[in-house]
Amino acid sequence: MKILDDFGYDDKKQEKILNSYAVGRYSLDNLEGKIINTFDFFRKMNYSDNDIISMTVLNPTMFNYSSKTLKNRFGFLDCLGYSKEEVYKMTLRLPQLLTVSEDYILSKLELLKSYGYSKKDIHKLTVGLPSLFSISMENLTEKRNFFKDLGFNDKEINKIMKDTPFIYTVNLYNLQKHLAYFISKGYDILRIKKMIERNSNIMVMDINLLEEKRNLLKSLGYNENEINKITGINPVLYVLSLEKIKNTFDFFLKRGYSISDIISITVRVPVVFNYSLDSLSEKLEILRQFSLEKSLIQRPSYLFQSVRLSLSRLNFFKENRIVLDNKGFNYLVLSNREFTKKFGVSNDDLKKRYL
Repeated sequence: MKILDDFGYDDKKQEKILNSYAVGRYSLDNLEGKIINTFDFFRKMNYSDNDIISMTVLNPTMFNYSSKTLKNRFGFLDCLGYSKEEVYKMTLRLPQLLTVSEDYILSKLELLKSYGYSKKDIHKLTVGLPSLFSISMENLTEKRNFFKDLGFNDKEINKIMKDTPFIYTVNLYNLQKHLAYFISKGYDILRIKKMIERNSNIMVMDINLLEEKRNLLKSLGYNENEINKITGINPVLYVLSLEKIKNTFDFFLKRGYSISDIISITVRVPVVFNYSLDSLSEKLEILRQFSLEKSLIQRPSYLFQSVRLSLSRLNFFKENRIVLDNKGFNYLVLSNREFTKKFGVSNDDLKKRYL
């Protein structure tokens, strides 16, 4: 169709539009006028031609709406608190937002409110995932019921969905498949629940990617129980790149730790894989300066401690002539409560005094 050629639609996009029910009932002359009006309206709203092409291919029904009707919809979204920039981003991803009824939009917002989301949460959720307006209410509730069956309450489910709103778009079968995968690997339901709380992305990741992380850890020397322990405590491991995991393991090898030492350290402190290599270097450099680096094998919990806290405690030891032997290392990694009880000074006091 010449008018579609003139506006920049390729053959495939033209075919999709012309075969759609939304425009199939119009004569070519009538349709031409509607196309021109649609482009005129959205150009005035600062949409590019490529934006308009993308939106109308996704939702050819837009050609059926007058400029007045579309303008009213923008005004309606403005009244709901969405900024022009937000509406622009939302309509690019979900052009149906401009053609579904206002009552449907309001009912969807009410549904989200009934789940316990605040007005601020609903705004953020719908801006980040406008497809929430296109998913049926039954479908949304079905996803929430899946998590309720695992033992989560509404407040916990809301947090999960705020962390990973994309879960709302995944079909129930995929959620069930992910649950079955983790069960097959030997995690119990309680552990799976804790993993979801800490990193709900694991429920929407490609299972092949999850398996890749496990295979890498196996190749590094971890057995199945150790893999389940470190990923169970730190499910972020499933999200980290293979390169990041390997580089962290190699970092310790280059520092002179054996494979068994590294496995022992990381099984006890799995979060070490989340740290940057610069941060790890700083932590170990402090130990190296006082010939305590090998003591890390006995007390890997040191890696939880910030560099600032380590430095302030070391300055305190120096000032008070506390010998930094293995016993001194134990003092270095005491909890704030234990350190305050033994030395009469808290972490905050130390940082104010020495940093």
